[in-house]
Amino acid sequence: MKRILIGGITVAIIGTMTYGFFQWKVAENHKHDVLCGEAKQALKGVEIRARALAAGLSVDAYGKAEEDEVATLIGALDAATSDAEVDSVIEAHAAAIEAVDAAIDAEVDTRGDQTFLEQRLVKQRIPVDVKKELQRAAKAVSVTCS
Repeated sequence: MKRILIGGITVAIIGTMTYGFFQWKVAENHKHDVLCGEAKQALKGVEIRARALAAGLSVDAYGKAEEDEVATLIGALDAATSDAEVDSVIEAHAAAIEAVDAAIDAEVDTRGDQTFLEQRLVKQRIPVDVKKELQRAAKAVSVTCS
């Protein structure tokens, strides 16, 4: 009788500890997911601020410009009546993005004034502290989400 009672208590204790361990793991996973999400949101905020500074706009003006661009794209997609028109709208939008990227690359690649190519040296618009903050936020995401 004593053996059965001790065995039952042992099984109950092991079961309780196992249940507690699994609950702790679930809580840790949830905490990890929340911290990772917060780090990603912080990085996204810093990236938006850096893009706004690079564009020479305030964060609000940059957000408004992005909203206007998205609204224009959605309006063009809504106006399209066939798959071919939708494809052409998407291709035109992609071409516009590539053109902007090419212009930015041309500005970055210039090392000085080249007036014969109509390229001028662009002054640094993103302050060093924002660059450092961007690096810290990226590191926080990599550490937190790994």
